[in-house]
Amino acid sequence: MTRILLAVSLLVLVLVGALYGPQINLKSAYFDHLDNTDVEHWLQQVPTLEIEVMAAADGPAAGYVANFLAPLNDYWSSLTIRYTDPTKYPDKVREYGIKARGEMVIHHQDNYFVLSSLSYETLFNGLQRLLNPPDGWVVMLDGFGSQSLSSDSTDGLGLWLSMIKQLNYSVAALRWQSDMTLPSEVKLIVLANPTQPISDEAFQWLQQQLNRGVNLWWLSNPESMAQQAQLSLLFDALPTDHAIREIPALNQYPKHTITQQFDYPTTWRGVVPFVSSGETVLMADDDQVFAASQNMNQSRLLVIGDSDFINNSLLRSGGNQALSLRMLDWLMHHDNRINMPDLSAQQTGLFLTAQQVVIISVVLLIAIPGLWLLGALMVIFNNSRRRQ
Repeated sequence: MTRILLAVSLLVLVLVGALYGPQINLKSAYFDHLDNTDVEHWLQQVPTLEIEVMAAADGPAAGYVANFLAPLNDYWSSLTIRYTDPTKYPDKVREYGIKARGEMVIHHQDNYFVLSSLSYETLFNGLQRLLNPPDGWVVMLDGFGSQSLSSDSTDGLGLWLSMIKQLNYSVAALRWQSDMTLPSEVKLIVLANPTQPISDEAFQWLQQQLNRGVNLWWLSNPESMAQQAQLSLLFDALPTDHAIREIPALNQYPKHTITQQFDYPTTWRGVVPFVSSGETVLMADDDQVFAASQNMNQSRLLVIGDSDFINNSLLRSGGNQALSLRMLDWLMHHDNRINMPDLSAQQTGLFLTAQQVVIISVVLLIAIPGLWLLGALMVIFNNSRRRQ
């Protein structure tokens, strides 16, 4: 009888929760996330395009491409799509470097790029490069004991580097030399957790890059920031004596262009808090700043107190990847696409409000265990009565 009563109670609890509890939205489609005016405005501003699909119009590859392009019709009123059978036009296959049926050639005026995967992220990043050709290069600057760019070690940044290459960013890893001269196309220099102190000569070289409009991103770590006195002064990030701490789920963010409308939780292995007069980008729940930005003439500077948030082991944790892309876009002056949803991890997201988290926690941690405890007490009470 006790078990039946307990089962009925659980069933009633589930029914009440389903009928009167808050609705939880499970989003899996990319366009389910296009709910802000910034993204819609950007899509509507894309000029007339012509998409040449390298597949027969009646073939299965054409069907996949048609489904992929269908949602764009709501945003792009003037979109021309034509199908080219690659078996009939081998010269075009050679010209565009086509490797598989269904690949698309996106034309705008006299320029084009090849879309080799059905990925909206790759499409939109390719469009940014097509519509703004001098997009600039990202240089990962080594030579100071920087973090590994390998994909094999858990602490390396290889997966992040591969990811931004797949999103059509131009990236190069260079070792600093005293006579180094960067091409004018370089737009961003990334210092990936340099552990060796920056020499006076290298520091002056970095200042020269700032003066010519190159942006700087310093990815630091608690173990190395204290060794970089000159970088701390340049980025206006002076480490404090507060304890280094791990943040398994950061979900509250200060107001900044990078974090606008960003609500993904992020994971941090061990942040180093610092004092900065720059604009706060990230802050722990005890008001300790560990990421800040500033503008210096035409250049942008960003310092992060934990480079491990994009290493091979944490990149796919929560919103780490999405946040890193926002930071990259801000540094590259792509403010108009910072709000573009990032689903390049091909994962479904479960989006919960603070109220929903509290309700679920109460049900899972209090209500259900409480019912089982009540049932156990009833069993104990009944057994004690039988013994008497």
